[in-house]
Amino acid sequence: MTPAFKTINTKFGFTLYEVIVVMVIIAIVSAISILNYRAWIPGVRLNGAARQVMSDLVAARMTSVKENVSVVVMHLNNHSYSVAVGSGTANIRDLLPDYPGTTLSFTSVLFSSRGTTSPRTLTLQNSSGIKKITIAITGRVKIN
Repeated sequence: MTPAFKTINTKFGFTLYEVIVVMVIIAIVSAISILNYRAWIPGVRLNGAARQVMSDLVAARMTSVKENVSVVVMHLNNHSYSVAVGSGTANIRDLLPDYPGTTLSFTSVLFSSRGTTSPRTLTLQNSSGIKKITIAITGRVKIN
C-alpha cells in the first residue's frame, strides 16, 4: 500500500562546499580582470591624448580659415602646448591631469589664414606605446 500523503522535500539552499567553490571562482576571475584592466589603462590614455591633440589641431586650422588669421600651436613642455590665434592670447592645454604618463613632442605648427602649414609629425608616447599625429601641407590632421 502507498501512504495517503506525499512527503515534500523541504531542504533548500547551498552547502558550505558549494559556496566556497563559487567564491574561489569569483576571486580567480576578479584577479585576472584586475590585471588585464591595469594593462589596458595606458593604451586608453594614449588614445585619448592623441584624439585630444588632434581635435585641438583641427580646431586651430578651422579657426585660422574662419577668422582669416594665422594660428600657432606651440610646444611648451613634454605634456603641454598652447594655441594662439593671431596676436591674441594663447590657450594652454595640459595633458598631464587627464592623461598621466603621456608625453608629447613636436615643433611648433603655424596654420596660415588659408589653413595650410608645413608638414609636421607630433609624437605622443607612454608605457603602452607610441602614437604619431601627422599634419599634411594642406592642413589635414590624422592619427597614425
